[in-house]
Amino acid sequence: MNTTIALSLPAEQIELLEALKYQNDRILSMQNRSAYLTEPEACERLKVSLTTIRKWRKDGWLRFFAEGDNIRYRVDYLDADFEKRAMVMAPMHGANRINNSKSA
Repeated sequence: MNTTIALSLPAEQIELLEALKYQNDRILSMQNRSAYLTEPEACERLKVSLTTIRKWRKDGWLRFFAEGDNIRYRVDYLDADFEKRAMVMAPMHGANRINNSKSA
């Protein structure tokens, strides 16, 4: 159950809250762009195994940076690539369910 509470604030306070939100969004965006994860950290973030993340990297699904054996994933790229992969995969799973139910 969701509860909504309506507040009445002066315009100056609303403007201040909007400015704070904008500033926080900018700071978080800058932090995410500059944050790089190791393979184990990327696995933890995406909740997948090391084998899976390496396969996705090898198959070209994930952008990464490498210097020798040192592999790093930029957080914003990792999130975007993961979302893109999930969006591509999702319709296929739904289509299989529909086809299977029609043939039954």
